[in-house]
Amino acid sequence: MTSRIVAVITAAVLAFVSVGLPSPAESASTARSRDAGPEQSQVVLVMTGVIGPGSYRQFRRAVARAKPDLIILDGPGGILGEAIRIGNEIRRRGLTTLVDANRSCASACAVVFLSGRTKYMRRGAHVGLHAASFIDGRADAEATDYMASYLRQVGVPRSILRKMAATAPDDISWLTRAEQRALKIRAVD
Repeated sequence: MTSRIVAVITAAVLAFVSVGLPSPAESASTARSRDAGPEQSQVVLVMTGVIGPGSYRQFRRAVARAKPDLIILDGPGGILGEAIRIGNEIRRRGLTTLVDANRSCASACAVVFLSGRTKYMRRGAHVGLHAASFIDGRADAEATDYMASYLRQVGVPRSILRKMAATAPDDISWLTRAEQRALKIRAVD
């Protein structure tokens, strides 16, 4: 069965697409030990690319129009303030987040992902964090503290926040399996 994907949000473009997600039967071999994945027949919003100026406004419009159940994320990061606003909207609406197979969600994208009520990662997916930076790439301790405060509210353990703050802005600390379990991220095939 397919899920309806109603919009893809990129840096500046909304597009309408449709793709299939595996049904629980296709993941049956792991269904006993892991969650079979996001429910079938739900409305899905795909958000890809850099989170830039106006991304929150674009996201809010797409969510209001589509009323999705699931947000699929794939991106390198972007503007922290926009990401936190998107994350707050995801939390307010109780939406589920997912990083698809062999995709990555880093930096500001990870802030959005971790805001999901239920969080899924497919095989080969990566989620990573690092310290915040000024536009010129220098570490921004104040913005890092702001990000850590927000992530603490969504349940990120202090040990992960310390690791995030210690990771230079030009590097990424990918979540380990143990950290994924601590964050209650559900692995799906």
